[in-house]
Amino acid sequence: MASESFNATPEQLGLIEPDPTSRWPAVVLLVLTCLILSIARPVMAEMADRSQVIASDRMDSNGKPVQIPVTYQSSAQPPKAVLLVLPSLTKPDPQSTDGAEMYESAHFPLRRNQKALIESGFALTWMGWPSESQFGISGLKHPDFFKDISTVVETTRKQWPSVPLILTSTDGSSTAVLSYALNNQSKLDGLLTFAPAWAKDRELRIETLKGLPGLVIHDASAECIAVSRVEIEEISARAGFERVAISSPKPPVLGRCTTESAHWMPALDGQLPYLLTDWLGKQPLSVAQQGTPSISTFNERVLMIDSPSGKMEITVITPAGPGPFPLVVFNHGDVEMDSAFVKYKQRFRDPILSGAFLRWGFAVAFPARPGVGRSEGIYQFANYAIHDADPSYKARQHAQAIQKALEQLRKEPDLNADQIVLAGQSAGGDAVMYMSTLSLPGVKAVLNFSGGRSNHAQGQSATFENKMMVDGWRELGRLAKVPAMLIFAENDSRYTANTIRKSTQAFNEGVGKAELLLLPPIQGDGHYVYQRPQLWSRQAWAFMRQLNLGKLSAAPLEDMPNHNRSKATAQSHPELFDMIRLPTQSEACKDIYLRFLNAPLPRYFAVGQRGKGCGYSSGTGGNAEKALKFCEDRVSACRPYAQNDALIEP
Repeated sequence: MASESFNATPEQLGLIEPDPTSRWPAVVLLVLTCLILSIARPVMAEMADRSQVIASDRMDSNGKPVQIPVTYQSSAQPPKAVLLVLPSLTKPDPQSTDGAEMYESAHFPLRRNQKALIESGFALTWMGWPSESQFGISGLKHPDFFKDISTVVETTRKQWPSVPLILTSTDGSSTAVLSYALNNQSKLDGLLTFAPAWAKDRELRIETLKGLPGLVIHDASAECIAVSRVEIEEISARAGFERVAISSPKPPVLGRCTTESAHWMPALDGQLPYLLTDWLGKQPLSVAQQGTPSISTFNERVLMIDSPSGKMEITVITPAGPGPFPLVVFNHGDVEMDSAFVKYKQRFRDPILSGAFLRWGFAVAFPARPGVGRSEGIYQFANYAIHDADPSYKARQHAQAIQKALEQLRKEPDLNADQIVLAGQSAGGDAVMYMSTLSLPGVKAVLNFSGGRSNHAQGQSATFENKMMVDGWRELGRLAKVPAMLIFAENDSRYTANTIRKSTQAFNEGVGKAELLLLPPIQGDGHYVYQRPQLWSRQAWAFMRQLNLGKLSAAPLEDMPNHNRSKATAQSHPELFDMIRLPTQSEACKDIYLRFLNAPLPRYFAVGQRGKGCGYSSGTGGNAEKALKFCEDRVSACRPYAQNDALIEP
């Protein structure tokens, strides 16, 4: 695009006065001027807000042109520039009456500044979702969607043929802007992106966009789940885009994406038209910050280290400040071959999980095992027999990469090499259970989220008792060097509650010290309970404090609503958790007692007088009489054994 196309001509700005030697008499000139203005006014009024449906160049499933809703908004002819806004992935507010309610939600930066932009001489073209878009939100790089964008670009060009056209997007639709521009650069005069969600786009050939002006505006902290400052900075630099980070007086919270979030950049209000005018005029860009400057609460960086499979990528998120911080090393589960982490080399990180540990003063590291993200090598998926004679084989394989990450992380000056917690989910949790048997410098504990070894094929139901996992954990428990906390939910698709309880019991038969938090069924698959810190943070925080890890002043997140859970642990109430002390040694009653230990308060447990039979009652409506009746329905005489967190002596 030629540089002068960003600037209006002197004639357009009205800076050239009429030639006094003109052959037109002054009166005729005045009459013609009035006539032109009388004609122009209705056109300008019509153009202020005009909606239409245009036909795409592609056909729908019935052989008819796909329909695309479009709204044009402008109060100047010609405008400074046209912002062609791609459809939002966030459901808009149908109650809005500002003319763009069908395209974007009211809290988006463009919608909030819509009136100011139009009054400042910008035109807005709002593109809606096409009538047939099976590719939908997940197909923002789909060729059909690009055809529809081209149709709207061409229609808008006809409306304002000599005006710069800027392809514009917010949040999730930003991925379409990059991908479309790579193959259609000649059709555009620039790119404008707000709060881009570029997590999957760092492998695109974006260096080829350096000839196209681009402006990226984002929250300085990048607190929202789908947005990372690391990718925003990298992609902007590689593409040659200008970038403006908007601060906010509200302290950021990693993972927060509410409508009041700093993610939507409230400090832009009233300043966006001036910022865009300066950008179009190639002037220095700045935004005056309102009120108190934003307070940083976390920092994020990426390490690339050497590993047996080549380079290994590790994301490190730390609290604000110099450190050194105690460290949680969180290891991901198995990664499907068609997942974004493999297909698009997306960086592995989890803002929700990180937020829980950051508030306790921990840094969190996320090693990406071979083949995940930019870690070199091939991810070993589905290469393990489900009935392996060596149940810890898979865990040992994954542990090799984790140990290399651990060695490097211990060298980072802002991380406390003597206060490390190994954590993981699914296959990652299985790996750290094995690593609890190793003498690893600085490792004080293990947090296992839904990690174990399944013995059923994909698509099949978990077996009631997974003996491979039970026997494997029994072996690990004989060698364990550090305490473990196990966090599961009863509706885990990989293991039954029976397997989870018996595996924990087997681990604790040796020197192993594992505390089990088995939550009741949660929404969705319980295998992903790690993403619900409000359900486990109170118990996890108590576990950390027993080991003198984390900040003394920190507080846990709110616990699970309507579940008055016990704070008793195997360390604080050893007699309550002593399975050998249980008067009945039947496997069925051990299993029922483990249920009792993970049940909400109030809770009651009863045992048979002759060492057979048992029963319990818990939660709302629970009482000792119900526990006794449950037991006596199976044997003739029973007695109370435990109530809440205390044993009842006979």
